[in-house]
Amino acid sequence: MINGTSLSKHFYWHINTYCNWGEPWYGGFAESMQEYRINNQALLERNYLPNMLGWYLLTETTTIADMEWMLARAAGYNAGFAMATSLAALKNNSQTDDLLLASRDWEQLRRARAFSQEQRERLKIPANEFHLVRTAENTWDLFPLHKSPEFVHEKTEKQPGEPTDSKWEYHMPDEEQFFQFKLLVREGEGTVKNPVFKIDNYSRVELPVELYPGEACYPLNDRQIRVMDEKGRQKKIVELPAPLPLLAKGGHVIAFNAHYSAMGNQPKVAVYFKSMGGPEGIRLP
Repeated sequence: MINGTSLSKHFYWHINTYCNWGEPWYGGFAESMQEYRINNQALLERNYLPNMLGWYLLTETTTIADMEWMLARAAGYNAGFAMATSLAALKNNSQTDDLLLASRDWEQLRRARAFSQEQRERLKIPANEFHLVRTAENTWDLFPLHKSPEFVHEKTEKQPGEPTDSKWEYHMPDEEQFFQFKLLVREGEGTVKNPVFKIDNYSRVELPVELYPGEACYPLNDRQIRVMDEKGRQKKIVELPAPLPLLAKGGHVIAFNAHYSAMGNQPKVAVYFKSMGGPEGIRLP
């Protein structure tokens, strides 16, 4: 007999097969009760219960990045999880096949304990992201995603004609790939419109979006931007007028600016840059 519960308390090991609590209704995979889910792993381990990450909600807008964020945590903690979805969500999500295949591959490796201890320690960290690619029947490549420190832009009042851009120095640690970032709008009044990146005083990237405080955006690929609401749920996908430029390995100077819809307490804009590292080969034992 299997007896499960959503209550996580001490000394439940003699009553329950597992405890699995973490509700998916409050945001995306990485936002809904994230800290609680991670902190709960130590409680489960102290009480000799299997590691479980709770429930997640697969919707028509769930992406591979969302799914792999959760699957990486599951692999790091050797933790199970539960998934809620519907036939309508699966039919309307263009990535359903890839999502299910990713879940199968990550879980196959987790259950076989194919990840090294060093990899598992990195997989546990919520800020770390990874992408898994099957290369043959029993082999995969694990790609770490590298994230820069956070850069912040604030609207400033200067003399007429004086540049108001924020300028940031970014070292891209990986081989050439398209320009990747995540842009978040902090608390404030009004919206941030049409943010612009100027890379090395050469490439110009203007995003045709309007973001409210709490919202964010990032590339899905080199031609599409995903806009997220304040709870980390997909709001819409925006097509770019031109592909994102390629960024070479090494140092870059990136200028940033945006238009604001209101005077007074305008929101700050936080940005970090991302890149995909080299592959780490993994085989089934």
